[in-house]
Amino acid sequence: MLHQRFRLPIIILIFWVQASVSVWAQTEKVAAFVNVTLVPMTAEKIIPDHTVLVKGTRIIEIGPSSRIDIPHNSNIINGSNAYLLPGLADMHMHTIPNWLGGDWPVSPFKLYLANGVTTIRCFGPKGRSPDNVLYWRKAIERGDLIGPQIYTCGEQLRGHLSNPEEKVRKQKAAGFDFIKLYSFLSKEEYHRAMTAAKNVGMYTAGHIPFQVGLDGIMAEGMDEIAHVEELFWEFVDFERNQYFDNEDDWMTFIIRTTFKQFEPYMHNHKWELDEKLSRSMLSVAEKVKSGNQTVCTTLYLDELIVQKLFEPERFLSKSENMYLPQKYIDAFRLGREKHQVQFRGGEVFAPFKRKADRMLLHHLKEVGASLILGTDAGTGWMGLVPGYTVHDELQLLIQNGFTPYEAIKTATVNAANVVESMNGKGDFGTIEVGRRADLILIEGNPFDDIENLSNLQGVMARGRWYDKVALQKMVTPGIPVTGAIHHVHEPDKSHATYIDIIIGSTFSVNLPGDINTITITGPRGKLPIRKDDFTYIPQLRDYFIRIPGPPEIGMYTFEVTSGKKNGMTADYQYVIKTINTPDTTTLSPNNGATLGSNDLTFSWHAVKADMPVYYRFEIYKRHGGRVYLTRYHKDMISHTVPIDVLKTGKTYRWRVRISDSDDWVNIQNRSNSGWQVFHLR
Repeated sequence: MLHQRFRLPIIILIFWVQASVSVWAQTEKVAAFVNVTLVPMTAEKIIPDHTVLVKGTRIIEIGPSSRIDIPHNSNIINGSNAYLLPGLADMHMHTIPNWLGGDWPVSPFKLYLANGVTTIRCFGPKGRSPDNVLYWRKAIERGDLIGPQIYTCGEQLRGHLSNPEEKVRKQKAAGFDFIKLYSFLSKEEYHRAMTAAKNVGMYTAGHIPFQVGLDGIMAEGMDEIAHVEELFWEFVDFERNQYFDNEDDWMTFIIRTTFKQFEPYMHNHKWELDEKLSRSMLSVAEKVKSGNQTVCTTLYLDELIVQKLFEPERFLSKSENMYLPQKYIDAFRLGREKHQVQFRGGEVFAPFKRKADRMLLHHLKEVGASLILGTDAGTGWMGLVPGYTVHDELQLLIQNGFTPYEAIKTATVNAANVVESMNGKGDFGTIEVGRRADLILIEGNPFDDIENLSNLQGVMARGRWYDKVALQKMVTPGIPVTGAIHHVHEPDKSHATYIDIIIGSTFSVNLPGDINTITITGPRGKLPIRKDDFTYIPQLRDYFIRIPGPPEIGMYTFEVTSGKKNGMTADYQYVIKTINTPDTTTLSPNNGATLGSNDLTFSWHAVKADMPVYYRFEIYKRHGGRVYLTRYHKDMISHTVPIDVLKTGKTYRWRVRISDSDDWVNIQNRSNSGWQVFHLR
């Protein structure tokens, strides 16, 4: 048993590094790429038989192999018959808290690195708090977590804001790299946010708000447009001064208006539309170029939407889909996937939009507008597989007139230029002395065939080298594991740390016996917890343990083994706050009550908290497991139980849970009311 005064250690473990013995931790030892063919991306050139020396996180020397003295005891990477390039960047993607385990068969951090993507930029963290991305970035920079370099905005500025200036200032103070502005901002909100961003020196990027339009964002000086497709709305005739209370109404209005305007061209007037739009699109592209706005691509999604709507079996057969959350695949098979629902009844609009967006891309390239590669991947709910879609996006650029050099430049040089504009740290994207050691070693000349970028022999991220074997192991699915740390304020006013480790249903073993070990690790070593210390809850496939005392802020990692297989995941406790427990005198019915089938309304008083809180109502057997519960709901202070849920003549117990999130994975703090017993006559 655990000692009562034991408190969990909280600093970050170096994890996932054990993917292979051929993974090198960053040390002062020099890594030497010898006899490589260099693709420096400083120009469209190939330089044979060169050596590149790396020390720490930096490139320290480059030159002909015959002239470079390799320090004694260096780590030698043989580059004969291989090409060395800067690592790739996905400059428009989204993070989500379950990246460290749970729904993903393999963490997107690994998927990015295994595809040669050494830089990502989050265009809006999903989940309750965007701060987890900042924690991940620091952990990666310290070497405590394997993953690409992260740049990120904070909470998206979407609209209906009472104080946009405060949101901008808070993001600047927190250390975010840029401000993300969204489609639903009013003209006033947009102006105030842009003014605040300029005042604090923050880079601005995002959608073109419907009320503002392209001319408006140019007048305000927004630095970057988040998607090529944003420019399409310039050709839709609609009343820009519309105001809607919610985002869904805005999108419904815009989509219906667009479909009505362009429906005739979707069937019988294709060439007429091409001619009409092409002239207008060239003018818009020239305007973007004159305003020095950078535009992010994210065009492969159009291709994928058409595939999902018209060739669903082809979509399902994509080998990389094995890395998508199973819940997404299940939703797709049931016809409930996002784009299946969004385009239902108007499927013909999808290929039309793909055509229009590609025309815009052509004209942006034609006028020399600044373009950077992005994919919109990361959430797991659009069919975009992190890392793999970077190569799909590059292929799409080639199909639309880019040379391989021009395409690769959008994911290397241009990406670094944007980061330089954001925070002055664009020290990557080319192979030069002093640059960050983000490198990929491939077979085959990428300027001959851009598919050669997929022939990875190894990846170096911030000076850490992962060879081909390590990369392959990195993306091998293991045991699906979800881990969660929650701080709980108990009814007796004590504090506890609750740990849940859930084994995914796709792992077919006999639980709990076939799980051999459960290990929770912190920076001071393994916690003194063994598998036998956990309580197993079969209906949830959940190993649960309660430890006295609150957790401290930091990351927790979990490893589960079963035979020769293992699974790893992590969770981060970002904040510790005490959520008051409900006063039992406010609970109705009171403890020990006898109820009839028409009296099944339960109520409680709201708790006072300095944050939004959510309530969940639960009923358990008197001496057994759970028989009924609700989802977490904000401001719910009563609930009526359906008549057929409970059995007459039985005794039950009920309670209320209060949390700081309505999503179990994202909960940081919660409290429980005391149990109340009732009998149903």
